[in-house]
This record gives sequence, C-alpha cells and structure tokens, in this order.
Amino acid sequence: MKIGDLEIIQILDGEWTTPAAPGLPHLDPEAAAVHSNYIRPDGKMSAQLGAFLVRTGNQVVLLDAGLGPSEAGCSDGQCGHAEHQKPEMIQADVEEFFRSKGAPEAQVQWFTDMLRVQKLEHGWLEESLRRAGVQPEEITDVVLSHLHPDHMGWVARGGRPFFPKAKIWAHEADADFFLGDSAPDETTFKLMLGVEPTKERMKPVHNQIALWDRDCTIAPGVDLRHMPGHTPGSSVAVISSGEDRAMMLGDVIHCPLELVDSEFAIMSDIDPAMAKRSKDVLRQEIEGTNIHVSSSHFPGLEFGRLLKGEGKRYWSWS
Repeated sequence: MKIGDLEIIQILDGEWTTPAAPGLPHLDPEAAAVHSNYIRPDGKMSAQLGAFLVRTGNQVVLLDAGLGPSEAGCSDGQCGHAEHQKPEMIQADVEEFFRSKGAPEAQVQWFTDMLRVQKLEHGWLEESLRRAGVQPEEITDVVLSHLHPDHMGWVARGGRPFFPKAKIWAHEADADFFLGDSAPDETTFKLMLGVEPTKERMKPVHNQIALWDRDCTIAPGVDLRHMPGHTPGSSVAVISSGEDRAMMLGDVIHCPLELVDSEFAIMSDIDPAMAKRSKDVLRQEIEGTNIHVSSSHFPGLEFGRLLKGEGKRYWSWS
C-alpha cells in the first residue's frame, strides 16, 4: 500500500480459523460477498496474524509483532498448544475456567466449540521479513498496538530479544495492566494459543520498552493514537505522507464488519463500553473519506475504506 512517498508492507505471521463470532448480523448476498474472504459459508471465520512494515527517514518501523515462533516437537496433550491437547481436556478446562469467571453460557459454549475446531498456524514473521528484504537487527522501532499475545509474540525468541536494536513502543496503560504486580490471569490465551503470559514473554526486552502516555509521533509520518477499550492502552497507528493517510487499527477493529455495523463487536474487549466509544470515534473519522485502513487480523492484511451510503455504511476493499 502506497501512502504518498511511504510504502506499507504487509508482514504475515499466521492464520487462525475459528467458528463464526457470536452475534454476526444478517447480510444480504451482495454485502455477504464483500466479507466472504473471512466470513466463510461453512460457518467459520478466518483471521490473519500479522504486522506492517514502514521505512521512513532513517527508521524501519514494525507495527505489531504477531503471535511468535511456532514451537516444534510438541506431543499430543503435553504442550500448551490447544490444538495438540486432548479434546476432553480442552472442554473440561475451558468450561470450568469460564464458569468460574461468571461467563454467560453462550460464551462458554463458543469457546469450547472454538477450541475443538480451530486451526491455528503461525511462526511466519521471520520469513516474511526476509522476503521484504529486512533483517531483525535492522528494525529500529516495534510498535505494539496492545499487549495481547498475538500482537507482541516476536519481541523475544529463546529468551533473547528478536529485534536487538529496536525500541519496543507500548502504551503506559497497557504496561501497567499486563506487566505490573497485578497482571491479569491469561489462562484464556494459554488454552487458545498455547502461549505463556505476556509478562513472562516481555521479560527479555524490558530495557528496550519505550512507554508513551499521549498521542505522539515516533517517526516521520508515523503517529500513535490511544483508543482504549479493547485493552487499557489499545492504540492505532496513523501513516501520513502529503495528503494521504492510512491507519493500522490493532484490535480496536478486528474485522471490517465491526466498522460497517456499530452494534456488532468481536467478543474480546476488556471494557466493552469504552471500546464502543473508540469504535464510534474511529467510524466518524474515516467514514466517507479516502483514509485506507487495515488491521493485523484483516484477510491478507489488506486495506479498505468505509463508504457512506443511503442511511448505511459499506465496506470496499482497496
């Protein structure tokens, strides 16, 4: 994607297929066709795991960092990866965990169904960077839109920083929430993604973390904006050059349907009310404009625009 003089390069790390999210609105055939590359006829949804690369001035900026390396040599039922555990173990663990947290029964059922049928592949980011002509030591800045494990997974590998010369940008509110003494229980991610808590995975890069607490510019044409709700420090990145702009939405928006339908949201926001306010602000800003947006989970990490129609919104892939 060209934005003025800047180029945004998609960096794939993997793909995750799950049952369709609860609450999907009914779509007429024409609208359904627009979203068919991630909402599938078989009742499943697919989401990319990925990042975006921008070279600007003397900096090489990576926006998000995927889920991380794929661990080889796992044996059935012995590793943390949900897809390698025995189905009865998954169901018992998930149901007990979510019911203990007071989750609605529909949510419990969706998670158990998801873990039974999901397909998760990841670990591609290193090769994707190589194909883009970039080595990890060339990255000067890694921006973590938030500190969920599928956005910060490559910051370290084998207990060492994977981007040894990079600043690791994280919003202060997320650092306090995920890395502090009262870090949240991340059993959900352990079951779904087979990863250790964010606090443990971030330990090798503590001295590289650059905190920010207000909207800021981190490189020529690269601005960070706080849009909380999905997590306390959830953010978007704005790429600007000349009169052109694009936005990488992190998990403020998971899929284009969340932009089209203001009542639909993927079931994963820590503060749903605040997340809805952030989504509303974003929709108002981009609707009917030439601002191209994407997310680390959009199919193929492709960009699109939110169009204004007669009393409704439409999505158009770029």
